[in-house]
Amino acid sequence: MKIGAMNSQLALLAFLALSGCIAVVEQPTEVTVAESDRRGGPPPWAPAHGWRRKHETYHYYPATQVYYYPSVGKYYWLDGREWRFDDRLPRHLIIEEGKRVVLDLDYEPHTQHAKITNIYPRDYYERTNKKGRSW
Repeated sequence: MKIGAMNSQLALLAFLALSGCIAVVEQPTEVTVAESDRRGGPPPWAPAHGWRRKHETYHYYPATQVYYYPSVGKYYWLDGREWRFDDRLPRHLIIEEGKRVVLDLDYEPHTQHAKITNIYPRDYYERTNKKGRSW
């Protein structure tokens, strides 16, 4: 850089400083990405239109009170007072594929288990001889 060009830059900086003009240079902000074990889709508080409506389907087996979540391949069952889950059922729980109810829900079914069992009691298929209905 030539001395004349350097002098003109210094003169410009001095002029800006003396005239009250201030140059603000912002540093880029850091972005933090929080990862979760969610499967994707909209946030939990969003209404269930589209993506979640298609992906939050559970199969409920009233006779054994077992839920199956096909999107993740997990079974959920009540063991005493606690809910358990695994990709396989314990040997004492035997489900009949033809006797299931398809539930399309905006919530995990065990949170509303009492409501679901009122609609689909253990003897649901024996009393009604119905196929499952969707919610």
